[in-house]
Amino acid sequence: MPFSSLIFVGLFLPLSLLALWLAARFSGENHEPANCALLLFSLIFTLFAGLGGLLILLGTTLLGWLGGRGIEKSPQPRKALCLTLALLIGILAFFKYAGLALSLPVTLGISFYIFKIISYEADIYRKKIPAERNFLHFLLYVICFHHISQGPILRYDSFKQDLLSRRITPDAVAAGIMRFSLGLAKKVILADQMGTLTNTVFPLSENGSGIPTLGIWLGSLLFSLQMYLDFSAYTDMALGLGKIAGFTYPENFDYPYCAPSVKQFWRRWHMSLSFFFRDYVYIPLGGNRKGKARTSLNLLIVWLLTGIWHGPTWNFLLWGLYYFLFISLENLTERLPFRLPGLLRHIYVIFVFNLGWLLFRITDLKLLGKALRGFFGFTSPAGFSSPLITTLLGNNIFILMAAVLACTPLWKGLGQKAEAWAASREGAQGLLAAGRILLCAAALILSVIIMAGSSYQPFLYNNF
Repeated sequence: MPFSSLIFVGLFLPLSLLALWLAARFSGENHEPANCALLLFSLIFTLFAGLGGLLILLGTTLLGWLGGRGIEKSPQPRKALCLTLALLIGILAFFKYAGLALSLPVTLGISFYIFKIISYEADIYRKKIPAERNFLHFLLYVICFHHISQGPILRYDSFKQDLLSRRITPDAVAAGIMRFSLGLAKKVILADQMGTLTNTVFPLSENGSGIPTLGIWLGSLLFSLQMYLDFSAYTDMALGLGKIAGFTYPENFDYPYCAPSVKQFWRRWHMSLSFFFRDYVYIPLGGNRKGKARTSLNLLIVWLLTGIWHGPTWNFLLWGLYYFLFISLENLTERLPFRLPGLLRHIYVIFVFNLGWLLFRITDLKLLGKALRGFFGFTSPAGFSSPLITTLLGNNIFILMAAVLACTPLWKGLGQKAEAWAASREGAQGLLAAGRILLCAAALILSVIIMAGSSYQPFLYNNF
């Protein structure tokens, strides 16, 4: 039951919000009734993906809860940690990599919730947090429908703090509804359209007759836009749902396509995953504290694991190695006195991530080879372009421009200017509030109309 489905927006979400409001309304400062309501709806949400997946999640959560208590009580906590991590990683590897071959149950969000549990075990071992005594609290941390399927990858200490002391205020609810609505619109209006165009371009680019260079360029651009708009839209909706319920979840994107370097790109893209690998893999391996050779080895391990985490096909390993090479290159050259001008630096970053998304999208290595040759113009039989590509580009130029602008801080900046304007004029706050209500309503109505009139497109990161 994805966030961008009619059953979620029209039925599940209103019922869950009503239950949450009633629980909060009649329980005062006691958060347990609201927590139970959220847990109940999270179980129902996960059940929609299949009973088998829910049972796997419950079993994994129980393992994580018992493992955390074992690490805290054990006279040899390192051994207890290693055993728990080995079991968790084994479960992840088995269901993620053997699942397709063995027709195993669908396991919604397993890559994300196991990483949450791993961070919890590691933080107990480091004595940053105590082991949770209340299993239902820990289960809600793992299964909460706001972030079960695609993150962000939360740390338990921040979640527990909100769980026990959050406040549900009218302003927070309004802000949460606004963010959810705009995220939904970003998904169904922009991301899904980019996905439709991508699927139109890439069959032409992958057929046996050759690969038009402009088609590959356009396809990689469209897929780059789809990836960001789709995943950041999910994050907007997840953070909006959290804010409605009184939780503050970490941001997962910071306009990565505006980054001045590849390193900065990965500090702004899927930040909770990047921080996970930094805090639980890269730094424990020694980070950059043991010389350049060891730093390079640590980076290589991190990027190989990042590729493996995304999927069992060779293209993801190539994708991880690809970014390892560029980040290593930037590490070697960052102390040189020469610096590329800002515009050229940005063009370089755009080139890198557009080529990188080709490695990410095309899992068949033969087709990937054709696409890479086409990207660099080495397929003369196909030529530079084709009538279909130029027509597609011309007919969709305005939606393409809108998608590009949605990847920049333009709209956020306009919102901040509107807030500053309203703050400086008497009575303007009411006008600004009315404008927000109209924008939110328009986004919701238009999104629902589009969802009702078109076929559903799943979130891309549901596959990971």
